[in-house]
Amino acid sequence: MPLNRHNTSVPRNLRESPFDVRQAVAGAILGTLVAVAAHVLGVQQLLRRPELTLYLPSAIVGAALGATRLRPLIWISAGLIALVCVAVAYTPLVSGLSKRMIRSDPIPATVDAIAVLSAGFTSDGLMRGETLDRLLTGLALLRRGVASTALVSRERIYYDGRAISDSLDQENLVAVANASPRVIFVDSVFSTHDEALRMKAIARARGWSTLAVVTSPMHTRRACATFETAGLRVVCVPAELRESGLDRGSTAQDRLRAFRAWLYETFASSSYQRRGWTG
Repeated sequence: MPLNRHNTSVPRNLRESPFDVRQAVAGAILGTLVAVAAHVLGVQQLLRRPELTLYLPSAIVGAALGATRLRPLIWISAGLIALVCVAVAYTPLVSGLSKRMIRSDPIPATVDAIAVLSAGFTSDGLMRGETLDRLLTGLALLRRGVASTALVSRERIYYDGRAISDSLDQENLVAVANASPRVIFVDSVFSTHDEALRMKAIARARGWSTLAVVTSPMHTRRACATFETAGLRVVCVPAELRESGLDRGSTAQDRLRAFRAWLYETFASSSYQRRGWTG
């Protein structure tokens, strides 16, 4: 039998393996970029695990899909999430989405007390920007005479066996505002529901029934509904938030930040409803 120079005994799947490897690498890269975009939009914060990144899992999934005929799924996912990023960053989309999240009540001449909710702190024990803005808004109401006392919540976490809190930073700001005797700190809260229950206990002990609840604009509806479900009368006050992303002159970065807040509140509101914490 004559020798066929064009014949080869190498199986077809092995001959194509270099191509598959290249597609797997491309899939891993694209999967990682999808994870980066999802992170920018705030998907990762829904996991409630700040240290957990989506990058490695997304790279693995992207590589697995890239080496198969399912690789178009990666491109479809990338295209959709890129479209959302562009729409959020360069249009007033988030401003429209946020309207149903925001509750702003008329502020009466006086209420029993002002409740300032926390928004977290940095790893070095300083208030995050939102916490600072909420506290400044609450102190401004206190100075106006809307109430004689403010309840200020603060969080505490334990890392490597030591407690971390922004308590000192908050106390310093309250002292600068000369409001220390009129502020009651509510320690070690972990959620809006915690804040409502702990502040309700203080209010009932002092005979208070109406609180002006100060929090970030997109947190107002869920927060105030939580306090009302706990049995308090509420005046809902959106804090004056820096770089909120809701103003006409907002930057792309501000709007992306606002979208992350909207996404979180959407899922958190659904969770609170299922648990019966917002009626």
